[in-house]
Amino acid sequence: MRRQTLRIAFAVAAVLTAVTSQAQTVISNETLVSTTFVVSKDIVTAKCFRAYCHAKANILSGIQVACPAAIGQTCTFQISLDTKASVGLPCPNGCSGAAPTSFFQFLVDGAAPTIGPTNEDGNYIFATNVRTQVPGSSRQSYPATVLAGVTNSTSNNHTIAFGLGCRDDLDYGGCQTTSYWSTMRVDVFEP
Repeated sequence: MRRQTLRIAFAVAAVLTAVTSQAQTVISNETLVSTTFVVSKDIVTAKCFRAYCHAKANILSGIQVACPAAIGQTCTFQISLDTKASVGLPCPNGCSGAAPTSFFQFLVDGAAPTIGPTNEDGNYIFATNVRTQVPGSSRQSYPATVLAGVTNSTSNNHTIAFGLGCRDDLDYGGCQTTSYWSTMRVDVFEP
């Protein structure tokens, strides 16, 4: 009986290991070839004022990063971000409660990063139902890192855009997310 229990436990462990390994991407033997730094001191707010709405705002757009490989070859971009942001409800006279969902949006050549981790729209959720008092009252540092595989087609230049967004998933009557200062670092790796 004990042997049968052990066999079942090993079989379950093997299945769980296989499922877990399908959720990850391993990239190895890459060489760092360049780094691009971007700083934004702009204050950017994404907000909307009705139930179940969503809003987006651009923070950084049109950042050109080169993949020095030949046409048809690939590079991996590691995009690391740190933003000082606040999340909340769009109450003109102040209010409190759980805030809506807030996210960053990463786009490389107009599309979501192919490695991620983002959804199909390039959204990287950093806050869901965070308790808040007044919009803008609490600035926190929200870091995020995504990976993007790029292929040089007609050029070796690729465009990175970064935005901020919120969505009212729980019928609060709106949402608001503000970014105060942001820094981005893009490391370019070649196989």
